[in-house]
Amino acid sequence: MQDLRRSRRRVVSKCNNDRFDELEEMLEDTIEEELERCHKHHKHHHDCGCEKDDCEVEYDCEVEYDCEITCKPSKPSCKPDCEPCESCEPEYDQCMDNKCEKGCCNGLRPKKFSISDSIPYAIEVNRIYDTMKFQTFTDGTAYGAKDLYFKYDVVEVDGDIPQGYTVNIDIQKVCLNYSKIVIKQGTVTLENRAISPIKQDVADYENPCPDFENTMDSDLIQNVFEYNVSGDKNRECCSRGKGEKVSYKEKGLKVRVRDLVLELYGKCGCTNVKILATPAKKDTNGDLVEVPFVEFNYSTLTAPCCLPADGKSFVLRREFQTELKVDCIGKCLLKSDAASLRADGEYECCIPNGIDLILCLEEVVSILVNQQIVVLGAPEPVRPRIVDTFTKVCDFNDGCGI
Repeated sequence: MQDLRRSRRRVVSKCNNDRFDELEEMLEDTIEEELERCHKHHKHHHDCGCEKDDCEVEYDCEVEYDCEITCKPSKPSCKPDCEPCESCEPEYDQCMDNKCEKGCCNGLRPKKFSISDSIPYAIEVNRIYDTMKFQTFTDGTAYGAKDLYFKYDVVEVDGDIPQGYTVNIDIQKVCLNYSKIVIKQGTVTLENRAISPIKQDVADYENPCPDFENTMDSDLIQNVFEYNVSGDKNRECCSRGKGEKVSYKEKGLKVRVRDLVLELYGKCGCTNVKILATPAKKDTNGDLVEVPFVEFNYSTLTAPCCLPADGKSFVLRREFQTELKVDCIGKCLLKSDAASLRADGEYECCIPNGIDLILCLEEVVSILVNQQIVVLGAPEPVRPRIVDTFTKVCDFNDGCGI
C-alpha cells in the first residue's frame, strides 16, 4: 500500500480539476496494477497464520474528485474447502530453566559457641598507635614548575554560528579524561628516626615521555606507602607508660596526572559546542607546546605525632586519596572564519582567564605497632562452601522426562 500511496502522490502532483477526465484512464490502470500487488500481500489467514492461495481479501476502491484513492478491505471470501492449518506451536527437543542467580544474599555467619568450648589462638596484628589526616589542595603546573596553559580545539558545532563575529560560549559541563595519577613521594622525617621504605613491586613500563628528562615514574601506581622505622627508647615516657611526641614532616610531595584532556561542553543560544582543552606550556618563542602530564607540587606537611617510647621498631603508613577539580570557567570566546562555510569553517577559541586545574589531596598518616594478641575461637575452622560447577551445569537425567 505504500507503493499505492506514492503512485497517488505522483498522480496528484499532475492532477487538477479541469483535467480529471484525461487522467481517469491512467488512474484506473494504476489502481488495477497496485491492487493486484496488494492482493498478493494481504491473504486471508486462518487462526494459525498460514497462507492459502484461494483465500483473498477483496478491496473496494473509490477515486475521489481531488485524485485521492481510497481502498478499504471488504469481507474476505474463501472457498469452503479450505483445509485447516497444521499446528503453529513450535516443537522443542529440550527445555531448561534459566539458572542465573540474582537478588540479595547473606554473608557468612559462623555458628555460636560457648566460652567453655572455645580455643585460644595467638595471632600477630598491627595496632594503630597514632593516626592523623592532612587535607590540602594546589594548582596544576607544567613540567618544570612552569605556568600551565591550554590549547583549545573546537571539535563539534551543532547549530549556526554568525560568520565573522566573536560570540560568547556559556560553558555548562566539563569532563576530565586522563590515563593515570602517579604520586611522587617526597622526603619524610620523624626527627632522628631512621626510615626505610618497604619494598614494593614496581611496574615495568616504557617511558611515556622520551623527550623529557627524569620523567620516569619509578613508583608503583598506588596510593598506600609503608616504611619500617627504627625505634628509639625514651626512658622517661616509657616509665610512665606513655609515648614520645615527635614532629612528622613531609617535603617535596608531587602528584602527576598523565595524558589529561578536558572536554568543555557549552552553548551559544541554541547551538551546542564541544571544545577539547589540552595542557601546554610556552616555549622560548612564546608558542604553546603540549605537555604529557600536569604536575601538582604541595607545600611541606608537618604535624606532631605520638611514637612508641619502648624502643621497638614500628611501621609508618601513608595512604592517599586524590580528586581532580576544575575551577569556574568564565568567559569563553569563539570566532569563526567569515571566508568559509559553517560546515567546513575553522573556529578559534579563547578563554581569557584560562582554566584553573586543582588537585585535592587527602593523606592519612598512621603509626602501626606489631603486637601479639590472644583471641577465643571456635574449635572447628570456618569451612567454605563447595562450588559444584559440574552438577550445576551438567545434569544427566535417567528418566524419560525433560
